[in-house]
Amino acid sequence: MAQVSKRYISEKVEERILDLFWTSLSMLSTKQEISLLLDDLLSPTEKLMLSKRLAIAFMLIKGYNYPSINNKLKVSDPTIWNVKMAFQYKGKGYKTAIDKIIKREKMKKFWEDLDKLFEQVIPPRPGTNWTEVRRKQWEKRRKMQKPF
Repeated sequence: MAQVSKRYISEKVEERILDLFWTSLSMLSTKQEISLLLDDLLSPTEKLMLSKRLAIAFMLIKGYNYPSINNKLKVSDPTIWNVKMAFQYKGKGYKTAIDKIIKREKMKKFWEDLDKLFEQVIPPRPGTNWTEVRRKQWEKRRKMQKPF
């Protein structure tokens, strides 16, 4: 568990270091850059804990019940309840992140569905081995289906 020093810092210093932290995060543009920073700042346990909280909020939005969340993520009911309360009463950060994830999922699904439609409607070029084409399409679909 993380511990904060009992020695207080001035409000001005606290405001400045938090601003530095938020600015540092906001300037990172790729998943790899963010991952590198968080690997330096957080322990593996802290990263997992934060990831589980976000996953709990995501699963609550998707309509999962407590036992399902508990079974998949191995978290306690009080943890789920705490995330649910934070999400309901002050969860602007949760909502922003989850809305972006859902929007990205919908766009990805749209393009995948469009790709499937084209594969079914537009035949391969003349002289193409249809068996090989269908086998590759099947493999591609299997790779895209990732369980949560």
